[in-house]
Amino acid sequence: MHKACKGALLGAAAGAAVAGVQLVRHDGEVDQPAVRVLKGAAEGAAVGGVLGWLLAWADASRAKKKKRASMSARRVQRAAEVTSRRAAEAAGAASRRAAEAAEVASHRAVEAAETARRRTVEAAEAARPHLLAAAAAAREGAQRAADAARPHAAAAADVARERARDAVQAARPHVRATGSAREPAQPADEVTRPDSEEPVVAVGAVVPGDEAPIVVAL
Repeated sequence: MHKACKGALLGAAAGAAVAGVQLVRHDGEVDQPAVRVLKGAAEGAAVGGVLGWLLAWADASRAKKKKRASMSARRVQRAAEVTSRRAAEAAGAASRRAAEAAEVASHRAVEAAETARRRTVEAAEAARPHLLAAAAAAREGAQRAADAARPHAAAAADVARERARDAVQAARPHVRATGSAREPAQPADEVTRPDSEEPVVAVGAVVPGDEAPIVVAL
């Protein structure tokens, strides 16, 4: 409104001035010069008022736009501050929760390890009697097997001893023939009997399962 009034006044003055200039140019040819001046002033006031109103409206529009832009900037800044604050709070809460979860997980891991160790010890203690019983049973089984195999081993040793004696008896003639063909000097494996000058040849055989070898004199 202030610019519209100022424009109207300036327009009226301009219109009156234009009308006055025209009157001066048409010196005495124009009827009612006062009316012509007033009419020019009115037209100038109307035009000036319209121009002033347009200028005022443009200024108001620019002011509103600036205000809106400023309000938008403030809103954006406020929203950014709120978002930043909420993000910081969320990060702090997440960090606290992560620390709490890590602590709980550590306690649970320690408890689980202790439980596993205790159960392992209990299982070992529970299995010890069974292991001892199994070892004793295995020892008894081995002893029984050895006792059961001992007669068979003794019988096999007797059979082997008899076969060795038979082999020695069968080989005695051949050994005597070989001894008579030798030199007069007695070998190291010959022994002279006290009551006879005939050399005695000792033949030994070891029977499996027997502790002492079998020696037969020829």
